[in-house]
Amino acid sequence: MADVSGEELLSLVPVDPDRAAAIASERIGGTTDPVQLSYAHQALGILLRDGGDIDLAVTHLRTARRLSAGADPDREADVRATLGVALALRGRSAAALRELDGAADQATVDGAVRPKVLMRRAHVLAYLGRHADAVADLQEAVPSFHRAGDEVWEARALNLRAFVELLRGGFSRAERDLRAADELFTRQGQRLERHHVRHNLALIRFFRGDVPGSLAAFARLSADYTAHDQPQVELALDRARVLLTAGLSDEAVAALESAAAWTESRPRSRAELLVMRASARLGQGKPDLALDDARAARALFVRQERDWWRIRADLVALQARIELGRGSRRAAVALAGSLADDRTEDRVLAQLLAGRELAATDPAGASTYLSKAALGRHRGTPLSRSTAWLAHALDLEVRGRPRVLQAVGHGLDALAEHRATLGSPELRAMTAIHSSDLSTLAVRHALRRGPRALVEWADRGRAASLSEPVPAPTDPVVDDHLAAIRGLSHRIGEETDPDVVAALVRERSQRERAVRLAWAATSGAGGRTATVGADELVERLDDRVLVELVNVDERLYAVVVRDGRWRTIDVGPLAAAQKAVDRALYGLRSATRGRPIDLAPLAARLESALLGSVVRLLPPDRPVVVSPPTGLLSAPWGLLPSLHQRPVAITPSATAWARARAASSSSSRAVFVAGPGLPSGGGEVAPLAGGATTVVGEEATVPRVLSLLDGAGLVHIAAHGSFRSESPMFSSLTLADGPLTVGDIHRLAEPPHRIVLPACRSGVVAAIGSGGGQDVIGFASALLTQGTAGVIASIADVDDAATVAVMLDLHAGLARGERLDEALASARRAAADEPVRHATAVLFAAMGAA
Repeated sequence: MADVSGEELLSLVPVDPDRAAAIASERIGGTTDPVQLSYAHQALGILLRDGGDIDLAVTHLRTARRLSAGADPDREADVRATLGVALALRGRSAAALRELDGAADQATVDGAVRPKVLMRRAHVLAYLGRHADAVADLQEAVPSFHRAGDEVWEARALNLRAFVELLRGGFSRAERDLRAADELFTRQGQRLERHHVRHNLALIRFFRGDVPGSLAAFARLSADYTAHDQPQVELALDRARVLLTAGLSDEAVAALESAAAWTESRPRSRAELLVMRASARLGQGKPDLALDDARAARALFVRQERDWWRIRADLVALQARIELGRGSRRAAVALAGSLADDRTEDRVLAQLLAGRELAATDPAGASTYLSKAALGRHRGTPLSRSTAWLAHALDLEVRGRPRVLQAVGHGLDALAEHRATLGSPELRAMTAIHSSDLSTLAVRHALRRGPRALVEWADRGRAASLSEPVPAPTDPVVDDHLAAIRGLSHRIGEETDPDVVAALVRERSQRERAVRLAWAATSGAGGRTATVGADELVERLDDRVLVELVNVDERLYAVVVRDGRWRTIDVGPLAAAQKAVDRALYGLRSATRGRPIDLAPLAARLESALLGSVVRLLPPDRPVVVSPPTGLLSAPWGLLPSLHQRPVAITPSATAWARARAASSSSSRAVFVAGPGLPSGGGEVAPLAGGATTVVGEEATVPRVLSLLDGAGLVHIAAHGSFRSESPMFSSLTLADGPLTVGDIHRLAEPPHRIVLPACRSGVVAAIGSGGGQDVIGFASALLTQGTAGVIASIADVDDAATVAVMLDLHAGLARGERLDEALASARRAAADEPVRHATAVLFAAMGAA
């Protein structure tokens, strides 16, 4: 160890930190040479800094500086630069820059130390938000390292310059630098430092709009950092940013909180974590918590003299205040001014916020900011372009100009481009969060253009994720997680000790999160499906009547399409409809429990709130297709007096229905399944099965049932159901070996043509988004996504014995050759004289078109 020089010791730090620590510690106890001691303390300072112990790192580096004083000026400059970086990490920006500026002045102009000093100063300038100054230092440092033949430091400088260019939006320049750095690090065997290059390459993928690719890259990096026992705070911050963009706010918060403890001694990282968590809290719908985090981050950034970051905290705080109903025109305008020269997407967001805050009182002022935000509509990622197109559409609206719908259409096209890159059905549905404002504008302006336009534009923002099948990822690790989840769910159902149950639920949640993240890292096929055209829709309807309900600024409008004629009806307030649905569902649940209740007044009130005068346009006995906003999909449509006797099909969108109508099946194979623990024992299965394939009891395992579902013509699964509102992708049917989940449906090569799901709440969906842009996740919607043409499912808890009777009536209708909606209408009529059975029949819906 005594043969290792001071410079060699420093070069060991990133390559073999354990050996470097041992040599430095031995040297501190074994020499009195101040220069050698300064090297030892500097090495320990760097190791402690990178390990998160900033206070002790600063102590060692101050000692190293004192010991180097009076030695070679380059030696002292090198130590001062290292100390400057540590002080910056401690949040002492002014002191850091004093050391770094002094080091730059002290270092020999043509010596080997000056470019290292410049690079360290650039690092600090970058995190202070002084990106142009950082690039200027690096423009000198990179060629200096190259001339000296120092490939390791040249690669480090290139990597840092790429990172700064990323922050400035210079992705092509950044990628060139990163490729060069990767080649140099590879040549020099710097495996750990290659990870930092890969980290920045993953960021480029994100900034270019490849969310799945960046998530996959960050997952690999996390495993590599863990293997090298490296802190992962920067990875957590960047991974959270991607998760947040994908709509996975809960996962973003979890990623940040996993790194929170490590940031306690690093105020710089703590501040960045807080501002990112504030954004994630907004995504969770918790603006009060977001505002607390943003304010705490702002205070830290002010103390650290980091104005660039302080403005980001102010931006998140403004968003939180707007959501809390406490927006400020003055604050919005000030922020837009502060970010006027910024090259990131934050500038577009700030200008959009300022424009929206001014729109009601100062249209001309609003247009000033909205038009600036709109300048980005032809460049950037699909998501950023959609935001800029929204700004353009709003600008046209406040100025009373035409072509608002054209602008909205470009914004929705950009979102469709983004959606096509996603291989996760959950992430595809989450794009509705981004489309809400565009879709709200669309239906507002389409209403003035007539019923055809209203249906067309409502469909563009509704249930877009159902447009094409989405296969599940083929990954042995995911398969292992899913098998473990089934086992855990089985144990949770049998366990009686609350503490054990809580531990099992935690483990299941962790595994479910791993599966969701693995799926989120899967790229989409890239295809996009257009909405159904008016002529095609009329042709497919045949003798049916379409009633498409649209939420236009919290008021419900109905478009009735009958025999090629289109009419728009103003139904009434959306809130009244939602209230009537809640009352009707409460009454029906009471009725299924045998409580005497008069459903007639509830039915009349529900019909008035949901259809209004539409009922006068519905000819007797004609089948009806109802396409409501997602919040009304779970309404008991069969309870309405005008719909009770007739076939009624429910669909998330006219386009989804037309797609289901076009589906065909050459298979006549029928499958009947009875899961475990049913009070009725799956009583309808035996009398219905006949010559069909029947699987009951212990044979009804997930693999067995999935194999039978593939390509079947008709499937009936009697099993307990569970709708997971907090994790709808894991809503399930309980089979012998555990749950068959929504995700499992996406593993089918060819889903069943028709399926009957008598389980409680099997038709309930999670509504994603708001206003005009909404999507759904649930068991029935997953089947429709994959290509199933028709689903019978329940919208609430149902009585088991009455369900058996309803299912027998339903299948009797199917045996007569009736469609699902026709057979369900027959079952409702047959149950009319028995209150419990009637309420149960009404709580089933026919979804799709088979």
